[in-house]
Amino acid sequence: MKKSSVLAAVLTLGIAAAATSACAFENEFHGMFSARYINSNFNGTSTTSFSDGAKYGGDGFYMPEGKPKNVFSSNFIEQRARLQYIAKANADLKLVTHFELDYTYWGNSSFGFNSAPGVSSGSGRNGGGAIGADTVNFETKSVYLDANVAKGVNMKLGMQPYNDSFKGILFDADMAGIAFSSSYKNFTPSIAYFRFNDSGVAQDRVLGHLTNDLFLLDGKYAVSKDLKVGAAYYLFRNNAVTTNSNLLNDVAKQDVKMSTFGLNAEYTSGPLTLNGFGVLQAGTVNARSTTAWALNAGAKYKVGPGTARTEFLYVSGDNKTTGHSNAFYSVFNHIGLNEHGYYDNEMAILGRDKNAYTTDNSIIPSAGNNAQGQIGGYIGYDLPINAKLTTAFNAGFAAVAKENANKPINTKTGGANKSNYLGTEINAEATYQLLDGLTVGTRAAYVMLGDYYKDVALNGTPENPYDFKLIFKYTF
Repeated sequence: MKKSSVLAAVLTLGIAAAATSACAFENEFHGMFSARYINSNFNGTSTTSFSDGAKYGGDGFYMPEGKPKNVFSSNFIEQRARLQYIAKANADLKLVTHFELDYTYWGNSSFGFNSAPGVSSGSGRNGGGAIGADTVNFETKSVYLDANVAKGVNMKLGMQPYNDSFKGILFDADMAGIAFSSSYKNFTPSIAYFRFNDSGVAQDRVLGHLTNDLFLLDGKYAVSKDLKVGAAYYLFRNNAVTTNSNLLNDVAKQDVKMSTFGLNAEYTSGPLTLNGFGVLQAGTVNARSTTAWALNAGAKYKVGPGTARTEFLYVSGDNKTTGHSNAFYSVFNHIGLNEHGYYDNEMAILGRDKNAYTTDNSIIPSAGNNAQGQIGGYIGYDLPINAKLTTAFNAGFAAVAKENANKPINTKTGGANKSNYLGTEINAEATYQLLDGLTVGTRAAYVMLGDYYKDVALNGTPENPYDFKLIFKYTF
């Protein structure tokens, strides 16, 4: 009887201890669902999403050359859901997982029935939007351990989101690696290593031989409460094999050894905030000696009920294919799609749209812009109307820094146009809080094309692009 009582007591204590441990473990769930209607003569048309020979529709340059100047307007609905689960052991240790489910557009079959000849519909990749809905399009964005391994030292290990310190012009993506960050009073240093791609299995059966890697050192220092300065060094080493997404079966071995040095700063004085950066690159890209640079200046100023914004960006380009190069190097993935973006300009057509999902096209989709570089000036104004309604208005002006063989040909003269001016964009957006966690928004954009595109279409100058979106978004 006594033994039974002792056993019962031990079991009770064990169950209580287990329950206490379970209670100490926290589970967090977050997520987002969004559906957006698009009406456009830019996105979802032959000039962008379904470019000739493209492997995947949705990520690419604006290519009106050789196509009719009058483009049919597209109308389609994209859908995206993101689910995040965080397993938190304590304040110093947690596992973060993030998943994504996309329908490229409603009506998209995952079996290739909707694709044009020679163009993949992305079987198993963001398909299943057609009737029946049967497909596998569950994508893993990130899975990583987030741990405070020592006093003031944080480690993130695994597939994780990471971006540069220069407004995303170099890299802004999920990437596999290990990153350490710390804080010493006013100084916050970071060190990290990432592996973007390993093509050894497909080439010579040796893992770690043909890879695309990044090593970085980054630091920020608060000089005062109003002034912050930073510096970074990024070493890109890429000798992996990459498939060009714009051309089927176009496979090439990369040879990149690129050092990137950068400085950035931010200064705040009352209603005014100034920020900017300078980046210098030196190394080799596919056996070509390369020196490239980028300069940026931005400002925000509280004016009346809203905030005025301005941005300027210059990225060097190259006008030849041999000898020393000034083409800027940014990160792309194993199929040649860009894994970076300059979203501070708030463009929807001239630059990558912050609202873009699977369909992500722009006139300047990458920092290097087909080795042409870019020169851009942008202004905007954020205007909150009330607690539920916010609006924004933007204008942008952009040109290429250097013309090269990627410049389209004027069909009437048989040569490239003299002008390097790409165009002027105006756009506006409004977002309304419909329910707690649910917003509905609109964004309309229009571009007046510059003479860079004069008479490059089959029968004249392409019509000016426009894009309209109606977006429903639920976050929790």
